[in-house]
Amino acid sequence: MRDAQRALTEQRIVEALAALIDEEHPLEISMAAVAKRAGVSEPTLYRHFPTKRDLFAALAGYQFRTVAAGLAPASADDLAEAVRTVYERSASIESVVRWTLAATDPQRVPRPNVQARLTLIRTALGGQADDDDDARFLLHTLLLLTSPMAWLYWKDYLGLDPAAAAETAGWAIKALVGAQQAQRDGQPGQGPRG
Repeated sequence: MRDAQRALTEQRIVEALAALIDEEHPLEISMAAVAKRAGVSEPTLYRHFPTKRDLFAALAGYQFRTVAAGLAPASADDLAEAVRTVYERSASIESVVRWTLAATDPQRVPRPNVQARLTLIRTALGGQADDDDDARFLLHTLLLLTSPMAWLYWKDYLGLDPAAAAETAGWAIKALVGAQQAQRDGQPGQGPRG
């Protein structure tokens, strides 16, 4: 019961921060404003999140859970389809995504979910995610293509909506994974380094 109450309080606090980010710049948001929006006292807020950095780390976790909930791609095709969900959900919390992913100082906003994202991608790639250079390059590229940040770039630079950006990312995922598979199968001239 106590753990459940703690989790609910933390969720309310993080959701309050997310709502405030829609209204003002994250660096201008005070801990007092977050506590007020969450309906908790400042001591309660500090008991759960001793520093602003801790609070923004929790926001990064909230952002990941929101965009990746329920996704379990088992193939490159599944991964390409999952990108649509990631991008659509990212659009629904755009200001949070912008802040957590585009913060210039990673010491201020930790990225605690990189390993979880890499695990999802490795699972989707099956045996293609081993330790050679090509597999590592593919893994890193797919990490970026499946990131909400990719959608933000396509939106900002090309005016693409989440569906069009996901179609672009899905094409790239399938092309890259297919090229690597062809290279592994010994088809010369295939793949980005073939």
